[in-house]
Amino acid sequence: MYKSIQVEDFDFSIFSDVSPSDVKKYKERNKNRLIKIQDYLLDSKNTLSVEKIYEKLFVDIKPDIFLSHSHADEDDVIRLAILIEEELNLSVFIDSCIWGDAFKLLREIDEEYCLNGSNFNYKKRNYTTSNVFIILNSALHRVIYNCEVFIFLGTDNSIPINEAFKSERYLSSPWIYSELQFAKLVRRTPKPRGIKFESRDQALAESLAFDNAPNFAYSIPETDTTLLNRNLKNWIEDSNRYSSQDVHPLDRLYKIISHR
Repeated sequence: MYKSIQVEDFDFSIFSDVSPSDVKKYKERNKNRLIKIQDYLLDSKNTLSVEKIYEKLFVDIKPDIFLSHSHADEDDVIRLAILIEEELNLSVFIDSCIWGDAFKLLREIDEEYCLNGSNFNYKKRNYTTSNVFIILNSALHRVIYNCEVFIFLGTDNSIPINEAFKSERYLSSPWIYSELQFAKLVRRTPKPRGIKFESRDQALAESLAFDNAPNFAYSIPETDTTLLNRNLKNWIEDSNRYSSQDVHPLDRLYKIISHR
């Protein structure tokens, strides 16, 4: 990863519209990577291969941009990804695109190994959940490491306003906290392009909807820099002005954030 950025006030309403059918196609494109437990068994009983699960989670991809966001903002984030891919010809990874797959896998594992009659065994469920969550978390970290730019989209869903903490904002999602913390600590790598600076789901909701569960407030790890929503919009929409020049879209983004 070369750079981490936080968009503090993300709001897709100011961007060009993307049709619901395009959002649906995008979701379909990223659907059903994880199939059956049998595909990951190392033996005939109950030993699952973590590496085989990793392979299905697309951990070896190297996207230009990793978008970190609240699950509640998923459709707007997909719309943003579509604009970036179409207007700037950059590859985008959306973290929630693999969340649903991981929770489907967890459900299959639990139904195969954790049922005790019609109920789940509490200790076994804790064990399987911790393993699948670690696998998912590690997979996301691999993609962050492989991307060029990590962008966290801050909204009232990802950084909710809490009357008890009026003076500070906190994250409520452990997933976003983990991604931001990793992005903060991961070793910075040179840009993968030798160009000068101036040139160039429902399954998740069901899994996390714990009635009367406690909320956790995570301090927000710092990114390298921040970006206003309007500047994010301008970066995407100004692509036509630079189409005839040898200017890479990400280099234009770095120039924007350096002039803050």
